[in-house]
Amino acid sequence: MLRLSRNLLQPTTSARASHFGAVHNKTNLEANLDVDELTIASKSFSLFPSPKVVVPTFDLTRRLGALFSQAVYQLVYERAYTKEGLVRAANEGLSVLGACIANEEWDRMSLVASKDLVEQAKIARRRCTEQQLPLLRFSPDDVVLSFIHSTLLSGRDFRNRKAEQGVISIYFTIASFIRKNKSVPWEATLPQLLDKYKNDVIASNVTFARNLSPLGHWKATGVNFFEINDIVERR
Repeated sequence: MLRLSRNLLQPTTSARASHFGAVHNKTNLEANLDVDELTIASKSFSLFPSPKVVVPTFDLTRRLGALFSQAVYQLVYERAYTKEGLVRAANEGLSVLGACIANEEWDRMSLVASKDLVEQAKIARRRCTEQQLPLLRFSPDDVVLSFIHSTLLSGRDFRNRKAEQGVISIYFTIASFIRKNKSVPWEATLPQLLDKYKNDVIASNVTFARNLSPLGHWKATGVNFFEINDIVERR
């Protein structure tokens, strides 16, 4: 089950995803690759240089836009939509993405991710060490806390094709914290994850998109996995 508290979704140990879920954001939430940058090893693990979202947005316009987009999606396209169901499914998909990247299962990844993301992931994996790759292999039950960072209705699909009329796609971006070990309790709060447990979790930002005209399958269009200790130290 998922526990909803002030826009933060915290899964308990019994959390399970029964199907794949959604997500994308135009505010730089697709991974922007610089191949030269990726050849330089950093102190902390990060699959891509960005995005690195670890706190919910406080921008009122964006929050209202997200609420509007979710309401339209629920009323018009999927009446069974809930935030809890979306996050559960997205974290299940996140686990699949991580395993595919770690194991170089590119054909399998292409079933749940856009072609561009698969190609970017191939390049990004080159900078991962053998010690870092296990961080990408985890169960959805290892996710301690998640929140929806943004929701966007777009006139273009994730292949960048423009709609002739009306909305053509929706993007959801979700930030999640994945525990590395059992020292992190399931009830850990966001401030605790960013402080006391900052060395015991990795964060992820994942964007899933779904074409609405016509209705299509969910596809990941952006993903990042990163350690947060150096981010917190700079804040």
